[in-house]
Amino acid sequence: MSIGIKPMREGQEDAVAVLIRQLPKDLGLAYVPKMTGQNLRDAKGLAHVMVAEDAGLLLGVCLWTMTYSSWRGCAGIYVSDLYVIQHARGRKIGERLLRGTILESQKRGAKFIKMEVEASNEAAARFYKRLGFKHKLDDQIFILEPTEFEQIAGRSE
Repeated sequence: MSIGIKPMREGQEDAVAVLIRQLPKDLGLAYVPKMTGQNLRDAKGLAHVMVAEDAGLLLGVCLWTMTYSSWRGCAGIYVSDLYVIQHARGRKIGERLLRGTILESQKRGAKFIKMEVEASNEAAARFYKRLGFKHKLDDQIFILEPTEFEQIAGRSE
């Protein structure tokens, strides 16, 4: 078996979206991502995806975007999703996807990765720590959801 790690090809968007929607199911979460293939097509140039593929079958995906850190003074990437299908785990596919993502993002000037991990996903936390990621306890995540985002946008000064 020869697993290839490469950027998502045009036409793979729907299959990638299916895998991303599987992630919370595997974690036993009730949340269903709104990700669709059309979302990925609409985000072309903004959202990037590396895929792990064997004989045309997608085994895993890493979805990422470029970001910039004024604190670090450099560009980096934000990994939104890293997912490997259950029966393919334990074969270092996730690690290979991250390595491929790093190499691809370095071409764009990236020098670091930032991500979130579901608090209940202890296996993922162990995986990232094994690779050298640090859990930053001094940061808090704040999100302005679409409804509130629009409310602020519509406020007059």
